[in-house]
Amino acid sequence: MSQNSISVALIRPLIEAAGNQAFNAETDSQQSLDSRLSKLLKDPDSRISLADADVLISKIISNSNRNSLCVFASQKAATQSSCQLQHLFLCSNTLREALYYLEKFSSLLCDGLEINITRTRDNIIKIKLPVNDQSFLSQERYRTELLVGTILSWLKQLCGNDMEISGINLPFPQPSYVSEYSSSWRSTTSFNSDECSIQFQAKFLDQGLHNTNPHILNMIKKDVEEQYKKLTRSGSLADRIKRALEQDKISLKANQKIVADHFHISARTLNRHLQKENTSLKQIITDCRIQKAKTLLEGDMSIEQIAQQLGLSGRRTLDRIFIKHTKKSPAQYRNEHYNPHSILNGLQGRTVAFA
Repeated sequence: MSQNSISVALIRPLIEAAGNQAFNAETDSQQSLDSRLSKLLKDPDSRISLADADVLISKIISNSNRNSLCVFASQKAATQSSCQLQHLFLCSNTLREALYYLEKFSSLLCDGLEINITRTRDNIIKIKLPVNDQSFLSQERYRTELLVGTILSWLKQLCGNDMEISGINLPFPQPSYVSEYSSSWRSTTSFNSDECSIQFQAKFLDQGLHNTNPHILNMIKKDVEEQYKKLTRSGSLADRIKRALEQDKISLKANQKIVADHFHISARTLNRHLQKENTSLKQIITDCRIQKAKTLLEGDMSIEQIAQQLGLSGRRTLDRIFIKHTKKSPAQYRNEHYNPHSILNGLQGRTVAFA
């Protein structure tokens, strides 16, 4: 995960799990940190910087003398540590609905976090979290453990003990406290994976859980949407649009209104923010098309098919855009980068969008 701030809702359970040992200040700098964050930590819907979060997490783990604290912290969460997104998740009438909200508003947990829900051909649902090149670092591992543990806790709270997790994939090496994973998460955990995901059978998606008063659900949803809107306006909108395009949450053929609606803002606000960031929606979409085209050109899909998949009218349009930005035609790029062993284009290990 790569983010500039993190939700207090992920940190508070860690403090509660550590108990009184969490804030045994030892230095003036630690005392200053505690004083500066104390007010923010009282509100589970507030956020703290990534740098402060990493210092705080390391301090709590060090004081507790338990490196595995992040694995089971969410199980110790008190009611007052619940954030609005958790309320919305738990008030959903089906798991399908809850996962829709989790995917749509995931950045409320961490800046830049894009959770992707997919369904495989063998009816396994995957809650996929992003993976970066520094997953092996302890701070990345701790934050991943907090996030995975939190989602697992929400799933259990919503679906009850009948909910079975088929498997958990983690992108970092197996730590010394590996036994804590199976006892706390009650599932088989695989390490050094090329993905970070929680998996379960699709049969749980539409089981009736309860019938929440629609007025209450709409009130909570409105609060979450307002938080999300503020967060979107405070960050780089161009980066968020790019991630949404890369993960197929927004079509490459989407117009301004569709993109603006996705981020719960007006088309006018969308344009104003992008102008401040010295870019435009057209430029962002074009850049994304070029990157996707490069990836697809390494596989076996025809150039005409690639053009259609990128939302273009045909090969001639792709040729024009690709040459303008790379000084090479798609055919020339393919000749230089073709990989006959590629599993691109969804030919193997294919997943279909969660729906």
